[in-house]
Amino acid sequence: MPKEIVFEELERAELKLLLSAYGYSTDTKGYILSPSGNKIPSEERPSEFLSVKNVALKPGSLIPMDSSPTSISKYIREETE
Repeated sequence: MPKEIVFEELERAELKLLLSAYGYSTDTKGYILSPSGNKIPSEERPSEFLSVKNVALKPGSLIPMDSSPTSISKYIREETE
């Protein structure tokens, strides 16, 4: 039986609060900064960076990822194989 994956939708303020609890922050333009202060590049579009507008957190972790349908479906495929 495949494991269950649950997605929760968070408001931007909640997302920023959760990220800050684990050492992440955002800059004035809304880009997410790693605990070391660097912008996090998008895996789907490497020339862009993750922001609070286009980020999701992998369920069961606090790893930021793109929130596009392509990235989410890739994650589901990988986790249910």
